[in-house]
Amino acid sequence: MLLLMTAHSASPSSAQTPKANAIDAYRNQLNENVVSVLGADLTGGYIKIVEDIAKAVNDGQKLRVLPIVGEGGSQNIRDILYLKGVDAGIVMSNSFDVYKKEALFEDLPNRLLYIARLYEEEVHIIASKDINKIEDLANKKVAFHGGAIVSGKLLFDKLGVKPSEISQVNFFQGLEKIKTGELSAIVRATASPMEQFEASFDPNFHKLITVPFDTRLIDSFLPSKLTSKQYPKILGEGESIDTPAIGVVLAAYAWKPGTDRYRRLELFINAFFSNIDKIIKNPKRHPKWDDVNLAATLPGWKRFPAAEAWLKRNRPATTADPKSDLQRNFTSYLEKRGVRDAQQDELFLEFQKWRQSGGR
Repeated sequence: MLLLMTAHSASPSSAQTPKANAIDAYRNQLNENVVSVLGADLTGGYIKIVEDIAKAVNDGQKLRVLPIVGEGGSQNIRDILYLKGVDAGIVMSNSFDVYKKEALFEDLPNRLLYIARLYEEEVHIIASKDINKIEDLANKKVAFHGGAIVSGKLLFDKLGVKPSEISQVNFFQGLEKIKTGELSAIVRATASPMEQFEASFDPNFHKLITVPFDTRLIDSFLPSKLTSKQYPKILGEGESIDTPAIGVVLAAYAWKPGTDRYRRLELFINAFFSNIDKIIKNPKRHPKWDDVNLAATLPGWKRFPAAEAWLKRNRPATTADPKSDLQRNFTSYLEKRGVRDAQQDELFLEFQKWRQSGGR
């Protein structure tokens, strides 16, 4: 009798009710076309860029983009490669240089593909008042915000500046630590203007450090400036300072065509690229969208096949970027020194030969 009652009581629950079937179908439908994209913390440009994309392409059930707050920059590569549920993310263009000696990041050019080269973000170095140039930070305590712990260290290494101690600290906490003397500088790479920066900058304790661009940086960085238009309360009218910049890239893991992860990314790429005008026309979008050219290439990187396919289908509507990052860096470097256009190509060829010979 007990066995019969147990069997009888189990039978109704073994079959899904119509309501349960409808709930499961709705859940599957909502999850079928979700794409998660890594940005960085809420005070930087990455998460705003992802949010701008999401607002342009989200349509409820056919596609939904979920912005994720990440650690930013080069560290987002770790999550794209290894964190479950992450489909794409914003990373730095010099990431291959940064990770080329790391065992868990071998063969990156074949594992991490770029969807689009977006814009450049500027390196911000805020130091105590006794610091006048980046070389003054040798043997001093320097902190890096988020992904700048990787790209910032690369910058310091290339310039031969060795702090006595480095740490990873939230940017705004770093500003406070400069006031108390616990740090000599805080370094952050992010799109300008940086949200909340001017409100936290205290001219009695803080100084924005200029970093002149030179040939030691040309492989991994771009020449750029921070201007009074970006930071009117920190820099005087018409004033600007030199600083290196880093290319910002939307990248994804190299999923194989035919897999569900590839299908989702293809859906996302087609929607993103097809709605670029909608993003540009949004008055509340990040100002760095002014610099985005979807057809721009990224030397040393392979493009995600679905992105390349969209560009081939729509090539007449886009303008390819004819110069490599390296040549663009070199041209900017020469222009800042008054070298005429007629000399630039010839000098660039000489520079390439010099690099190929190992700098001899």
